[in-house]
Amino acid sequence: MVRYATTIFLSAFLLFQIQPLIAKAILPWFGGTAAVWTTCMMFFQLVLLLGYIYSHLLRYSFSPKTAWLIHSVVLGTAACFANILPAEALQPEGDENPTVAILRLLLLTIGLPFFALSTTGPLVQAWQSASHPQRSAYRLYALSNLGSLLALASFPFLFERFFSLATQVNLWRISFLIFCGVCCWSGWQTVRLQRWAEGVDSNLALPNSARETNLRKQLVTKGFFMPMIWALLAMAASIMCLATTNLMCQEVASIPLLWILPLGLYLLSFIICFDRPAWYRRRIFTPLLAVSSIVALLVLHLNVYAGLSLQIGGLATVCFAASMTCHGELERLKPAPHQLTWYYLMVAVGGALGGIFVTVVAPHLFVGFFEFQVGLLVCLSIPLAVLYFDRRPSSDSTFNPAGGLATVVLVFLAGTLVVCSLVMVLDPNFPPGVVYKARNEYGLVSVEKNDDYLRFINGRIEHGGQHLGANANLTHGSYYQPGSGVAVAIESFRNYLATREPERGLRIGILGLGAGGMLTWGQPNDSFVFYEINPEVVRIANQYFSFLKDSPARSEIVMGDGRLQLERRAKRSQHQIESVIGNAATQQQSESPVEKFDLLFLDAFSSDSIPIHLMTSEAFFVYTRNLSSDGVLIAHISNRFVDLRAVLYQQAVDKGLTPMLLNCKSPDGRFPTRWILMTSNPAIIHSPLVQQFRTPWPSDMQPLRWTDDHASVADVIDWSGTIDWKALSELKRPKKK
Repeated sequence: MVRYATTIFLSAFLLFQIQPLIAKAILPWFGGTAAVWTTCMMFFQLVLLLGYIYSHLLRYSFSPKTAWLIHSVVLGTAACFANILPAEALQPEGDENPTVAILRLLLLTIGLPFFALSTTGPLVQAWQSASHPQRSAYRLYALSNLGSLLALASFPFLFERFFSLATQVNLWRISFLIFCGVCCWSGWQTVRLQRWAEGVDSNLALPNSARETNLRKQLVTKGFFMPMIWALLAMAASIMCLATTNLMCQEVASIPLLWILPLGLYLLSFIICFDRPAWYRRRIFTPLLAVSSIVALLVLHLNVYAGLSLQIGGLATVCFAASMTCHGELERLKPAPHQLTWYYLMVAVGGALGGIFVTVVAPHLFVGFFEFQVGLLVCLSIPLAVLYFDRRPSSDSTFNPAGGLATVVLVFLAGTLVVCSLVMVLDPNFPPGVVYKARNEYGLVSVEKNDDYLRFINGRIEHGGQHLGANANLTHGSYYQPGSGVAVAIESFRNYLATREPERGLRIGILGLGAGGMLTWGQPNDSFVFYEINPEVVRIANQYFSFLKDSPARSEIVMGDGRLQLERRAKRSQHQIESVIGNAATQQQSESPVEKFDLLFLDAFSSDSIPIHLMTSEAFFVYTRNLSSDGVLIAHISNRFVDLRAVLYQQAVDKGLTPMLLNCKSPDGRFPTRWILMTSNPAIIHSPLVQQFRTPWPSDMQPLRWTDDHASVADVIDWSGTIDWKALSELKRPKKK
């Protein structure tokens, strides 16, 4: 048993260690969006399904000896492809479908090793049932989930914090080679067996009350319907896990910490239900699911006015309650061990269908994260189905005189609220004033009209707007108004340039297009280069706003992740410079083949979610390579939950720049924003306009250095606050735009 337990635990640990590891490695290539993780999860679930199919076929098509020989070859081949770090040649160009690009990259890097790991659970349990038929194999499933949970929990708090990415990859590769040897050793003792043993029926160990069932339940849960029920329960839990992750990452950042929280709760429910099935009590988790569903809906509809602690707490609670409900019922319907590969196969089918629904179907079917409500509705229907098909009065029954009626009423109330929420958000005219809304792999975007003001919404936050009517294209809107960080930076540098090269216009680079409102500060000789990864944002800027076509300045849009495109731009510049130096005839014809930016703006937030890869030391090295020696780097860091002052202060100091904190407001007092200007140009540092808005750095601030390997968002998150009642009350007051 020790060899089986060791193999199961090690495979599960490596399986769930590689998931956040590879997702973090490719995150900067795809704009730091939460879709990277959900697409990775869909890939993992699909490969897991293939692994379970493979295990099922080995179990039913080959003898134990032949199965061991085949699997040994698979393990040996996978060991030869254990170098999982993706090569630069796999980087996206910027115009690909991100889902397809991510799936291709994962297939070429971790496909075979992940497949080998995914086969271990059901196959080793089949080996254990064959060699020790008197013991139940289902506790190994709980051990597998324990290994998975430890891998997830250790990644953000141990491996990510203390080891570089390269070191993590090497540790994983060595551990994988050890696993291959241990796995072959585990299956060796089945080679002498002539056939697969049936094993012991684990249901015999259950108390009589748990095995008793009525006729209606027997008719529904046997034969053809049983595998469908297994798959449906697994699918509902998978949808809730991934939908919850999407919602969390939209508001903070797409980081391993928030990837792992819902997935960890999902796995914890597996551990509890399969190792301690008595801990799943319907009379406890059914009311918890109903109440937490109501709280989660409250969080969703409070929108930006709900504090982070309430959002994450409410979403995490409903994710755990839903997972416990699905997996608790899944455990109660498990078959005898001789059917375990078929059982696990259907569980994997359900998980994969849930991943496909959230990652592929939902973004094309919905214009919001409405799969969350769909998942809630399915999960709430499970207790009602249990009440209908299992009416036995017992201490664990939700249908008993003491609390049954109250539970039914509570579940119906929660279900009704979910349906109402779904109907409301599916209304094409919701929210009021909406002109256009869309969703893709990069999140939610919409355009809303309020009187004579058109605003662009990314997620839940306004990211630019435009006044309508005469001379609308000349009017500064949103946080690009006079007195904003944009105005201070552009006007200060324009004044500086007027004393040196009065005929030359500004060269400005911007990470994040928004509505294109920054172009209201453009003049005829200026050039603006926008780096935007989301094609929907470009479509909205061209179709609903006139900044791009009406601005006197030249503008260009470069599709793709801003950091990746700037890195390529710097390499092209360096290559051209080297070519010029190597050619004496052209050496004096061009001082700089690629012009560097005078101003480089970092304004690529999606909703309130921050792209971590744009804030690291490696990213700032790329920025400074594209910035002129007297240029200015400007970061817009206004955020409800994350305070980036300490991070950007340290990044500026490390690059020899002077960081200046600006707290800005428009002339009418609206749109308060926070900006950080970073430059080594004394004329900008001492500019009267900069000094007017410059704010002292907090005396108790501890600078933080973020790198691609080590960037802890937990250090800069403000977890305080629940609901902003003051802001909610102001919604009733008419506001002039």
